[in-house]
Amino acid sequence: MKKIIISLYCLFFSVALTHAQWNIQYTSNPSQSVYCLKFFDDNTGYFSGVLYNSSTMNIYRTTNGGVNFTAQNSNYTAQRFMSIFIIHPDTVFISGNYGKILRTVNGGNNWIPYVYSDTTVQFWGLYFTNSMTGYAAGSKGTILKTTDKGNNWTALTTPTSTALDGICFVNENTGYVGGANVFLKTTDAGATWINKGGLFISPFETAQTVCFTDANTGYYCTNTSNCRKVKTTDGGDTWTLLDTNSNIGAGWDMSFPNAQTGYICTGTGKVLKTTDAGAHWGIQNTPVTENLYAMHFPSVNTGYIATYYGKILKTTNGGLTFITKTENGIPEGYSLEQNFPNPFNPSTKIQFSVRESGRATLRVYDASGKTAAVLLNEEIERGNYEITFNADNLSAGVYFYALESNGFRQTRKMILIK
Repeated sequence: MKKIIISLYCLFFSVALTHAQWNIQYTSNPSQSVYCLKFFDDNTGYFSGVLYNSSTMNIYRTTNGGVNFTAQNSNYTAQRFMSIFIIHPDTVFISGNYGKILRTVNGGNNWIPYVYSDTTVQFWGLYFTNSMTGYAAGSKGTILKTTDKGNNWTALTTPTSTALDGICFVNENTGYVGGANVFLKTTDAGATWINKGGLFISPFETAQTVCFTDANTGYYCTNTSNCRKVKTTDGGDTWTLLDTNSNIGAGWDMSFPNAQTGYICTGTGKVLKTTDAGAHWGIQNTPVTENLYAMHFPSVNTGYIATYYGKILKTTNGGLTFITKTENGIPEGYSLEQNFPNPFNPSTKIQFSVRESGRATLRVYDASGKTAAVLLNEEIERGNYEITFNADNLSAGVYFYALESNGFRQTRKMILIK
């Protein structure tokens, strides 16, 4: 009996650690699909979910990092809001279906609507270049512009009638809008738009979200099942397809808190992370397997995600561990390499190879043999892998890490110094 209790405790402890980097910060009640989320800083943010119970309390605000969210009255029932832009913690815009763009200037105590003349248009993207000038992008190739803080909006001429989604401006004149099989650019504050093409594999593939880290370097990800990621370094003149992730689901949203570090939330409950400007993308687990529809990192380590069933996930350490599949040929056997650097503080890389597909686990133990972290515990394909392990939350000392897969087990030692 004692052995069973100990085993159950260890199992619970391991499962809890598997997703320790992303935690469920808030769960909506009643459950609702959350399609948009944005934070002004690490503590103050907004999200909106779809309620079908005649309630108009479908916008939510937090000022304490998601510990509590206060429901706010949008004055609309069954309304699907799709994008949020925050100019100031109290000045916020939100857009969605039925041609609606709402504004608050008092932190959500009141939301004032603007309703576009064509109420069949859905607005999926919002971006403001200053406190007065903003843009909304949506269906039917529609882009609206305001120059008076949202009091009035004017429809701009675009070269497409397909759906437009992600939007990003790098300055007051130059901006980009991604959509279904199109990628538009303006260099004159929206007066003219040119289709820069992008890389798409079907007329229905859509650039769900667009991020630029400087005037020329930008990214978008698409709604394909392997989350196609595309990068430009010349303002959209040419494009490079970045590595794909099989069966990872659609890339619904993207956030780059700095030029090197970016995140994508996917349709399978997993997060992709890069720390080298998109050259490699690692996979992070979360506590859920549902669609992750919206994400935002207000700082490099603090991030939030909104899910299909109305959960808000949070990390304060950038998700810590992530795994990448390297292109070093097909392994003929199993191996676990020495971590590098070693000693390390606080991050180190661990490389390993598995000869056959199957479940693999990679655990870190302290000197007493107690599990300190679970870096991997899932089905993976045959191949060579590299895991980045961040030990920010561990004390200095000697640790051991062990790989197990298909009957293979190997253990190595590493030293954390602080």
